Amino acid sequence: MGAEIDLMRLYPKPKNRMTERPEITDEDREISRRFDFDYFDGDRRHGYGGFGYHPRFWTDTVDLFTTHYGLTNDSSILDVGCGKGFMLKDFSLRLPGATLAGVDISRYAIDHADPDVADLVQVADASDLPFPADSFDLVISINTVHNLDRAGCVRAFAEIQRVSRGSAFVMVDGWKNTEEQELLQRWVLTARTMLSSDDWLVLMAEAGYEGDYAFWNPLS
Repeated sequence: MGAEIDLMRLYPKPKNRMTERPEITDEDREISRRFDFDYFDGDRRHGYGGFGYHPRFWTDTVDLFTTHYGLTNDSSILDVGCGKGFMLKDFSLRLPGATLAGVDISRYAIDHADPDVADLVQVADASDLPFPADSFDLVISINTVHNLDRAGCVRAFAEIQRVSRGSAFVMVDGWKNTEEQELLQRWVLTARTMLSSDDWLVLMAEAGYEGDYAFWNPLS
């Protein structure tokens, strides 16, 4: 397996993360898991509360990925769970010659993708990626795989491994102590699989995943 590395450390973090979202109900989670307008552009209690492009979010992170994985204009990159394609947009600016693709389960997100990358993205499930084996130099999936049930997570990790011919990076919700576990279980809207970091590693090994990984929680 690869290494645990926080390649999202330069992504801006809210100053008041733990208080910016009201108490979450099961109804809120049901609405959020539709991944439609309510999740991306509706009320904050159901998701982003408005999901638009701003270079401060992805520029530095894309630079970090580019440097860490030695990406060039000849590289091919897949974003699994690409949303409206904002990370891909910044990759296209950073590496204008690179081959880019993105998939997301949300028809709403794909239909409202950034115009600069709208032709690069499509609706697809992370557990059944529509690409041949060994298609991409780097496959990225940030806070997406955990939205599947456990069996789906295993398939998604296996699929990410299958379509990568070089490197992969996956971030999922996970905890390393009781405090992180309690906060995460209160915070999450969409995750169907919530595990400790140790249990995630067991699942990744079961899937044959050999890429890098990171665990997100509200204290990150």
